[in-house]
Amino acid sequence: MKFDHLLKLCVLSLLCQANWAIAQSSAELSKKLSSGCGCEATLDQAIDKVTRIYAGFDDKVTASTRPAYEKMVKDLRKRAPKAKTEGACLKILQDYAAFFKDSHVFVVWQGWKAGNADATPKHAPRKELVQFKQLNDQFLYLKLAVFNQPEVNRIDSILLANKELLAKTPYLIFDLRGNGGGNASTSDEMVKLIYTNPIVYPSWDYRSSEEYIRSMEKYFKSQKDTLNPYYVRGQLLLKKIKENPGKLVSAGEDLRRTYDVNPQAYPQHIAFLIDKDCGSATEFFIYEGKQSKKVTIFGTNSHGVMDYGSDQDFKLCDGTFSLATPWGRNGWVREFRIDNVGFAPDVRIPGNEQDWPAFVQQYYAKRDKAGK
Repeated sequence: MKFDHLLKLCVLSLLCQANWAIAQSSAELSKKLSSGCGCEATLDQAIDKVTRIYAGFDDKVTASTRPAYEKMVKDLRKRAPKAKTEGACLKILQDYAAFFKDSHVFVVWQGWKAGNADATPKHAPRKELVQFKQLNDQFLYLKLAVFNQPEVNRIDSILLANKELLAKTPYLIFDLRGNGGGNASTSDEMVKLIYTNPIVYPSWDYRSSEEYIRSMEKYFKSQKDTLNPYYVRGQLLLKKIKENPGKLVSAGEDLRRTYDVNPQAYPQHIAFLIDKDCGSATEFFIYEGKQSKKVTIFGTNSHGVMDYGSDQDFKLCDGTFSLATPWGRNGWVREFRIDNVGFAPDVRIPGNEQDWPAFVQQYYAKRDKAGK
């Protein structure tokens, strides 16, 4: 069963910002704002959209944090009339988004979107985004550096092409370090690899707004199979969304992903390597791995960004800036939260350890020896 349509997530914004934060020329940042769309109006639109659409707004702006939020908004509104350039207004909008400490809430400037040559590091090393190799007769190594569809497709091809090798190798190291997410969800082959029992996905909540309703209605008009269970589920959600303006509405019952896979099949032990740069769709895969009896998670805490998702991009004013904000909240918040904390590893790798795959191999060797 394909779950891509459930988890189409934007690339983790911290990665976007890392690329976009390359210094722009002073001429670009000093460009005057258009006369009909000053920073005051742009800021007001950003505040309005976050307040109405962001699924995490009421979680972030609580009785204890509201005074700080209101003070911040008041200060920004004082600064906005003085911001006459795109660079000055960008800083104000970024300061507003930063309050929420959510990498899915961020501002996009058209100067970044334009693909300015200065925005691309000229000497950035070319990284192999997908890698697969046999370390020895006991261990295989698989790396996924970004969760975009082409790379996920390559992982699928590798898993299918190496079925025989996988079936006779007891250990697999799945390296997810640095993977900030992407536009794809985990594929069937990836889940079959780790599968030992049904994987449960807690039902998401969605913030009701005019924008969400329009998006849903547009989507349904494009669909031909009206008998599809996901179409019916979506229609029920849309009905509840319309009946509960401004509120968070559950998408329905939790979902389960099942496969006819022998849980005793090799690889029997799968190590996920994770670090602080693992976020968004990668954290979803970590969550799937935590439900598998085969998977042990090694490393450090993940980024902690997937309590909220389904990011949307909204043009502000004349389009000089746009705002990304998620209108979905992950159902797992009913049991736990990872916001700005991340998933903790089962086995924490010391900070001075340089060779993580070697650490994993030594860990299993010690465990196996102790178990004899």
